[in-house]
Amino acid sequence: MTTPTRRTVLAMMTTALVAPVVARPAAAASTASGGDEFAAAVRDIVGRPEFAGARWGAVIARPGTDPVYTLRPDELFAAGSSSKIFIAATAYSTLGPDHRFRTPVYRTGPVEDGVLHGDLVLVAGGDLVLGGRIQPDGSVFAPEPDHTYPGRPPAPGDPLAVLRRLAAEVAAAGVTRVGGHVVVDASLYAETPESAGGVAMTVSPLTLNDNVIDVTVTPGAAPGAPARLTISPDVGYVTIVNEVATVSPGGPPGRPLRYTGDVANADGTRTVTLIGDLPAGAPDVHWNYPVPGPARFGELAFAQALREAGVEAQAGPSSGASAPEHYTRPNRLAEHVSPPLSEVVKVMLKPSSNVHATGWQYVIGAIAGHDRDDPLAGYARLRQRLFRRAGLDTDPPGSADNDYTPAFFVDFLAYLSRQRWLPEFRPSLAILGRDGTLTDVSTDSPAAGHVFAKTGTSHRGGGPDTDQDLAKALAGFIERPGGDSLLFGVFMEHTVPAADATKVQQLAGQAIGDIVTAAYLLLGEER
Repeated sequence: MTTPTRRTVLAMMTTALVAPVVARPAAAASTASGGDEFAAAVRDIVGRPEFAGARWGAVIARPGTDPVYTLRPDELFAAGSSSKIFIAATAYSTLGPDHRFRTPVYRTGPVEDGVLHGDLVLVAGGDLVLGGRIQPDGSVFAPEPDHTYPGRPPAPGDPLAVLRRLAAEVAAAGVTRVGGHVVVDASLYAETPESAGGVAMTVSPLTLNDNVIDVTVTPGAAPGAPARLTISPDVGYVTIVNEVATVSPGGPPGRPLRYTGDVANADGTRTVTLIGDLPAGAPDVHWNYPVPGPARFGELAFAQALREAGVEAQAGPSSGASAPEHYTRPNRLAEHVSPPLSEVVKVMLKPSSNVHATGWQYVIGAIAGHDRDDPLAGYARLRQRLFRRAGLDTDPPGSADNDYTPAFFVDFLAYLSRQRWLPEFRPSLAILGRDGTLTDVSTDSPAAGHVFAKTGTSHRGGGPDTDQDLAKALAGFIERPGGDSLLFGVFMEHTVPAADATKVQQLAGQAIGDIVTAAYLLLGEER
């Protein structure tokens, strides 16, 4: 194959080259022999006018060798969600790519003439994909954008699909009525309110529909009419008082949608008010409701699934407790087994779900770290052990703020490239131009389909009328045409007016896609 020139590579880029001459960056790039064309291409890309004043960093290496390109390799950059690679690798290294999560259902009493004289207990085991994501072939659907972010469309499939299958198994076991209550045992670790990247959540051993209720808001037929709410799954967990009004189109901006007055009822259900204004004729708006009590949500949902399967059942007056003395094989009436970890982890890595990223840390700490009382501490110990095995600082400077150097990322990727589970790990990342947060990046690039990486995006400081500090990152693996591979980490930080922030971040994402395309084409294996 003929090696492309820099001019050829730039012609293949997905964003237009505006400025071919660079007055920046101040820090000189370092390249190995044969990387001059690539270094020149990078200078052209980062020298575009929209990046004037930005700070870039990068390391690109072949596994087992010194880097072939570096730019500010030892300076700290905001990693954003690219650090989810560390969470995923900790899961792979401790639980393994084939690990499956089990959600069994037990009876606490005998079944006589179809009547269960006792409770029906669903034991939550940390499965993060109890919902509608599981496909007929066992794969996990992880579309971009993810519904756990505000304003995103509902999750795919039936959110109660797994619970319906469990209910059908209970019915098939001969149960027609539950004399006690439907209970969810969520004692693997304590349910804990969390927030990550502006996404509020309650982390729980039970994750049903990602522990959000999808709410679709449809404007009324005319100004003054109330909006219509569609709730999924609607299992009686939350009553939403609808105070969303329909206003005239073309008028001044109305009230933004928001939940207010969220009240916990005595039975564990919730009452909340949704307020805001939508113009008549506007498209539907999706405004999910994060579930504050996942175990109670699960009890109501499972009881509903049982009734629909022909089993008389009611959730108790409040969330139930564990009953481990009854968790024996003869008492097990049903069980759901998740897809393998290598599939489940895709929801965190491809659409970059913060709900899953936070949940994984609890799951790893409780199950692999054997620390049910403080699963985050258990997770931290396992991640430090992984860093130590990779020959890295277990508590690198800046990591408390999620800042890392490009060299740290690539050294970590070099360690991953030697693991037996790399073939499963790599495709669980977003794929350039194909899926996840890289779906719309470099779609027509020759490198599309050959780059497996985790994106990172972050904003720091600044209000709507001030400058914002932006960061973009991408780290992962490049599968080159000749069959050799490259490891890379590319980072950018930039301060721009708030009005330009979204556009500049999009351009930065495309620019990073151009850089990895150049690496794909120009950094061939040395002979």
